[in-house]
Amino acid sequence: MTERDPKPKEKKKFRLAEKFGGLPVLLLALAGILLLISGGGLFGAGSKKEEAETDPTAYRIALENELAALCSEVKGVGRVSVMITLKEGERTDYAGSKVSSVSPPSVLGAAIVCDGGGDAETRAELTRLVSGLLGIGSNRVTVAERRQ
Repeated sequence: MTERDPKPKEKKKFRLAEKFGGLPVLLLALAGILLLISGGGLFGAGSKKEEAETDPTAYRIALENELAALCSEVKGVGRVSVMITLKEGERTDYAGSKVSSVSPPSVLGAAIVCDGGGDAETRAELTRLVSGLLGIGSNRVTVAERRQ
């Protein structure tokens, strides 16, 4: 005769929600994963970047704003306005029937109007900066002084 345990063995149940801290934690984790997969954020930050990458006007405006912010940091430069002209629209290269690369529009030239733009040293510094950043010749960059 064998002895029997007074308590029958309980079957171990695998419950995912209990294992990871309860149902609310599991639901939050799933919601986060879905947001990551869909490429969206809580405030739709990804959509503005995508818009700037596909719309030449949005690309130009974003480039102008970034360039104006950088130029305003140069010694001797006050308020800055920047205008950029684009040579062509977005370029898409294909390999067979698949897209191999997408290039943003190329920059034709830039015009900068700023406080301090009448100073030769400031003009030269801004011309070098913009020419180097945009990959265009210095003859395609114009710097002028803002009227008072």
